[in-house]
Amino acid sequence: MNESLSDLSAKYREEMLRMYGTRPKQTHDEDLRDEAENAPDPPASPASDPPPPLDGTQKETEEADAADGGDTAFDYDPPALPDYVSPYPVPELPAQWSAQDAYEERNTAEGFLRVITAAADSAYPVAGARVTVSTRIGGEVFLNYVLLTDENGETPTVSLPAPPPELSQDPAHEDPFALCHILAEAQGFYPGEAQEVPVFAGVTSRQVFQMVPLPLRPGAGADEPNNPAGRDT
Repeated sequence: MNESLSDLSAKYREEMLRMYGTRPKQTHDEDLRDEAENAPDPPASPASDPPPPLDGTQKETEEADAADGGDTAFDYDPPALPDYVSPYPVPELPAQWSAQDAYEERNTAEGFLRVITAAADSAYPVAGARVTVSTRIGGEVFLNYVLLTDENGETPTVSLPAPPPELSQDPAHEDPFALCHILAEAQGFYPGEAQEVPVFAGVTSRQVFQMVPLPLRPGAGADEPNNPAGRDT
């Protein structure tokens, strides 16, 4: 070889400088674009298989789903019970419940009641008497009120269920009123009791009890209060 290795290296360097010196400088974006353009095309994906044709059963199912809105999550028929399994019996409600419902349906209006306790032909009001008002429905007694009489011997006016007022104009209706039971008790007097007191719609009924004093105990002074026999003071 006539040329030495150092001479060849110098020529190669000069050639390279000449080539790159005359080539325009590319930006980073242009380099990426060139790489993207020169990249090989991706392999083509295989064509998806067409869905299988619907048979008659599938077509009927889709038509049924479209008819009911497409929601078949609750379209489920439970299996039949075996012969040895009997259905749970319907519980029998107490007769009092039915009687209470019938009573409320019959008495949709409202009547009023005030009780008066007095003695000596109403000349002496009995204050502090305990008055119990109850109603009998279906053979059972239901408590309505427990009241106390004031210094005039009168209780507050209270309301009670009663039939509608138009029933009083109907001759075919035998009882256009409701009934209540009243018990009046006061210290030193015999209890007073009134059963089947009528209560009319929109009317205030006054029930007056003429309280009878208990006899004095043997040896008791006139200033001692009357008490039932055997009752401690």
